[in-house]
Amino acid sequence: ILKINIYQDQYLVAHTPDTLLIGDLESCKLSEVPWSGSGAERFIFDNAAVCMVYNAGELSLVEYGRNEILGSARTEHVSPHFISCRLNEAKPKGEHSPEVLENKKIAYLMDFQTVRVSDLVSARDVATISHDAKVDWLELNPSATKLLFRDKRRYLHLFDIATQTRSTLLNYASYVQWVPNSDVVVAQNRDNLCVWYTIDAPERVTIFQIKGDVEDIERAGGRTEVIV
Repeated sequence: ILKINIYQDQYLVAHTPDTLLIGDLESCKLSEVPWSGSGAERFIFDNAAVCMVYNAGELSLVEYGRNEILGSARTEHVSPHFISCRLNEAKPKGEHSPEVLENKKIAYLMDFQTVRVSDLVSARDVATISHDAKVDWLELNPSATKLLFRDKRRYLHLFDIATQTRSTLLNYASYVQWVPNSDVVVAQNRDNLCVWYTIDAPERVTIFQIKGDVEDIERAGGRTEVIV
């Protein structure tokens, strides 16, 4: 081992001459993958299940506890707002057969106006979305069947991966997020809090009047709280 680093008091990264060791000290899961990087890699720990390694324009995904690279993507945009990775967080609705054991997808920006969604299990691209304005935020739902994205004009869009259809949810969204571990969407439109309880019917939106700006959404004990 040539070098060992600890990040955020939780993640271990070690270099050997021809491999990379990445571990989560909390779950005690360790991965060792073949690696011949530049030594100037950037390590991103925003996802609890996977470490993203950025090197020379390529993003490599290492799932904790597995000794192979899960997948890779060519992108220059590695901000957490521009990448969404979902690993077995939820099965797509109706998929209860034993064949559908793995549900792993990533959404990322190819450029500021093009979003790509890739299936990391089959190594296939499942959607490429071209937009007419710069995208400034994106996020897959837990089952990775739908993608929310917002553009610089603050328009909020929903893309259904199965049907390859797009709809505009709001023409101004200062805040948006999937409620953790659910398919419920919460967004702020000026003094309105907009909630989609049934995202399969995007036209059905519940609106609450609020004062102030939404800062976060917390879900615990069966309750969801919006922090303003």
